[in-house]
Amino acid sequence: FFMAIATGMALGKNASEISKLFIDGAKDMLSAALVVGLASGIIVVLEDGKIIDTFLNSVSNSINSSGELGALSLMYGFQSILNAIITSGTAKAAMLMPMFREVATIAGISLQSAVTAFHIGDGFTNLITPTSGVLIGVLGIARIPYAKWFKWAWKFILFMVVLGWLLLIPTLYFQLPGF
Repeated sequence: FFMAIATGMALGKNASEISKLFIDGAKDMLSAALVVGLASGIIVVLEDGKIIDTFLNSVSNSINSSGELGALSLMYGFQSILNAIITSGTAKAAMLMPMFREVATIAGISLQSAVTAFHIGDGFTNLITPTSGVLIGVLGIARIPYAKWFKWAWKFILFMVVLGWLLLIPTLYFQLPGF
């Protein structure tokens, strides 16, 4: 707010013009704020209703019986999909890493592979997730409708997700430093 006033004064705008420009900018951010608020509400319902715990338990049970590559692939896919619901990497890490640790141990996967699956799964989908406050905010400021962005970006994001999965495979089959 203070930067907007200082910038407006530096540009030689009067108080009325600064107020009008500020309101116009705030209009652009309203849709992003609503999306972030709704996403936060969904997270609260999932956590407080203990729905997320039940869901994570059932996913953990199905991943455990799928072998090394299957377990790593499912962890990566689950992380990528969950990213659409919960965009906070820290919140997801707090919920998923204990489960990923157990799954990795049971499936015979290194913990570094599980963490790498988490990180790669958390990365690419942020570029297309409609609940990402940063993405929606940037699109709002650039005045690019989300539908137009999705239509343009989905093939590239899908390519990156597949590439990310392919980059996970060496963590299982090659002796890499730190793995």
